[in-house]
Amino acid sequence: MNFLRLAVGAALLSGILTAPVCAAQDHEEEASIQVFLGVLELDDQTGQWDDLSDDPVDINFSSLPSGGMEGEYVFAKGWLHVGLNPGGSIAWKNDDTNISGNLHSANGSTLRIDVDNSLFLAELHLGGYARGRLTDRITAYFAGGPMVMYGSHDVKNDNIEEVQPQHTGNGTVVLTESDSSDTNIGYYARAGLDFQINESQHLGFGIRYMSTELDFDKTVGKVDIKGPQYVLTFTTRM
Repeated sequence: MNFLRLAVGAALLSGILTAPVCAAQDHEEEASIQVFLGVLELDDQTGQWDDLSDDPVDINFSSLPSGGMEGEYVFAKGWLHVGLNPGGSIAWKNDDTNISGNLHSANGSTLRIDVDNSLFLAELHLGGYARGRLTDRITAYFAGGPMVMYGSHDVKNDNIEEVQPQHTGNGTVVLTESDSSDTNIGYYARAGLDFQINESQHLGFGIRYMSTELDFDKTVGKVDIKGPQYVLTFTTRM
């Protein structure tokens, strides 16, 4: 299933990156592709999962490995290049996305529950960018615009310390649903520095930011997917 998600994401990303190439060539302007790898740091928050907790649940996101591609298609040149920025990224974590909650019994005792989860995110975006040269070998850029994000949340395992009447006798919570997914629109922004290593290639680093809301209605409910993404980049002209 994870392989299928990666394959579909790669196919969609390839299409959105290659589509504007003809337009860029018609204007005899340069286009470039940037590949990046990094970590996505999502904001911790609370949600609502009735099967798991009587109270709001605490959602603790760990760092999610991530990667993706950006395209830059120039439509206006000068000291500051301005153009179109299509691209996309994926982020995933098979464990360490922890959700904790409390179940209260009739006698007033509280049962603490910790659930380990996996999270998969994929997004495609299309915005504008600007890039300017700081020195002969260093350029700075920034970009932003709308995006579409798909997210999938799956329960890996659950663990409780005692059993209440509303739970099974084997020490596990009865979950009516253990996976959920959603798609929604949001926005992205990115900025960074590139260091030229030869005539057409650059190495650099940058920071990206994404924000949207996904409704995992079968599990944890509405979750704000937002936070910074720290990346290392390789850029080459097409």
